[in-house]
Amino acid sequence: MSHPPGNSLQADQRHLVSEPGERLEDGIRNLIDRVREELDYNGAKGGSAFRLGMHDGLRFAEDALVDLLNRHGYEAQVRETPMDM
Repeated sequence: MSHPPGNSLQADQRHLVSEPGERLEDGIRNLIDRVREELDYNGAKGGSAFRLGMHDGLRFAEDALVDLLNRHGYEAQVRETPMDM
């Protein structure tokens, strides 16, 4: 059975969305960094309705991951971006 090709960036990302890390905290922090890379990339593409929608979705993901770390006693903060203004 053949599988779908997956993410077009899969080769660049070594088949990972983010490094899992040694501990769960490390993995979540790496995932936050990956979401932030996508926020930066999305912001560089402009402010169309589609891009603003993407920003909102990525921002929701970052907020949820930061909240998860904070609720478990780890310090984390949401990073402001130019599209937040």
